[in-house]
Amino acid sequence: MQKPAQNNLETQNNPEAVGETNVKRFPRELIFLCVFLLMIVALAAGYSYWMMAHAPMNSNKNLHILDRSEWQGEPPSSKPEHLKLPISNVIISHTATEGCETEEICIYRMQTIQGFHMKSLGWLDIGYNFLVGGDGQIYVGRGWHHQGQHVRGYNAVSISIAFIGTFVNVEPPVRQVEAAKRLMTEGVRLHKLHPDYHIFAHRQLSPTESPGQKLFELIKHWPRWTQDVTELRLLGNATLKFVTRAYWLAQPPGRALPPLQLPVESVRFESTVSPSCSTQAECVFRVRLLQTFHIESSGYTDINYNFVIAGDTNIYECRGWDQSCESEQDHNATTNELVVGFVGATASNKQLALELIQQGIKWGHISKNYTLTDNAE
Repeated sequence: MQKPAQNNLETQNNPEAVGETNVKRFPRELIFLCVFLLMIVALAAGYSYWMMAHAPMNSNKNLHILDRSEWQGEPPSSKPEHLKLPISNVIISHTATEGCETEEICIYRMQTIQGFHMKSLGWLDIGYNFLVGGDGQIYVGRGWHHQGQHVRGYNAVSISIAFIGTFVNVEPPVRQVEAAKRLMTEGVRLHKLHPDYHIFAHRQLSPTESPGQKLFELIKHWPRWTQDVTELRLLGNATLKFVTRAYWLAQPPGRALPPLQLPVESVRFESTVSPSCSTQAECVFRVRLLQTFHIESSGYTDINYNFVIAGDTNIYECRGWDQSCESEQDHNATTNELVVGFVGATASNKQLALELIQQGIKWGHISKNYTLTDNAE
């Protein structure tokens, strides 16, 4: 009966013996289980880190972007020019094609548009930086880093976003509009777009219906839409938007007119007393009515302005730089002055007229010491 007590006493006086006893009480299977669980945790942490490192730079879970390989785009025929980022201007267009509601059809549209741009227009690639499908997805054209060929004079200072479809009489689907907005938000996050970027419609910078009247009406309610294009014109060093006589389907003049004696010393602004217009289609209609009225009702040989500036911010060529206008008192006499008519004499249109004068001075059509008579106030 004394031996167990002696053993207990030896155990108490020997710490190593205590450790050995505890280890024996800890099952070996439990040790293996703990090691296995630690390995699982380590693998999970490593996989999470790898996913974070290799995840696409797209924090917007609702933004779906298909790159060129996914829509099977052809490589560009030559290397495009690079953009200087971040870009401060976004130009919204429509493709003026049929729309698309599924990824399969949108991919077909992308391939068709690229083929038209490269084979028919002779461009080096699809002209837009990004396109938005009716399926709510973004299709990469030239992307963030390369200049597009969407608006002449502005490709180096803007990103183009084209809505696939034609939106003259119908609005784009909500998901298409929201996808475009998310793309611009993502552009700011990625430092591709300047935080204070501006949005313009294609028609504000070029004589075109794009992006269609219905889409344009939506764009005008976007917070970053900018009505005044003066700064962008200066930034892009672009020429003014001239609409030629052939484009607005002008009638030929009744007879040849005496040429202006260049450079002219006088410029005169006149109101056309016509209803205002805001779209190219409306303004073409107004200019054609003006010509008909001048010829058939007023007895002039042709529309009696050198240029007409309309509410769509286009400059319509009438008698141009070289042909004189007829005197209001005597239609057989001509005046040696440049006459600019206004369909809506707004402040921005007056500014365009002043830019037109500067262009005339640069080309030698107007004297640097010209006098201006403004009857369009």
